[in-house]
Amino acid sequence: MDKNEATEALASADAVASRMRGRNRRPGPVVFLLGLAMMVMTAVYGLLIEPSTQYAVPVVLLIPFFTLVIYTATRPVLPRHYRTLYALATTSGAAVYTLVVTLGTVFFSGDPLWWVPGAVLCGMPFLVIGMLERKAARNPGARP
Repeated sequence: MDKNEATEALASADAVASRMRGRNRRPGPVVFLLGLAMMVMTAVYGLLIEPSTQYAVPVVLLIPFFTLVIYTATRPVLPRHYRTLYALATTSGAAVYTLVVTLGTVFFSGDPLWWVPGAVLCGMPFLVIGMLERKAARNPGARP
């Protein structure tokens, strides 16, 4: 391989890398806003519920969470191991949400000592993924 071929190969690889980075737009602030929405919605639900509240109401709280799952599952380009971290974050988020809402509705209806920390825990997967997105944007080749 001569010098011209090597230069052309490097230019081609650079063009491909540039195209891939262009497809990997990271709406980091959107993920943080979804986390904030999840926290607020969970806290409001928990502080305002009554034992006679319909069981379908907590399903509305899942809208930000489903949006996060769809967002992380449809990323066209991800740094190595991020797909696994996203899966772990969303799975643990689902488990925390289930515990907070189920136990809170049954045992801690309207108790801020349960619902405020529970709402913060429900928003943590969003914050973790948002921080991973920011880290990946700053260091494109870095591992998590």
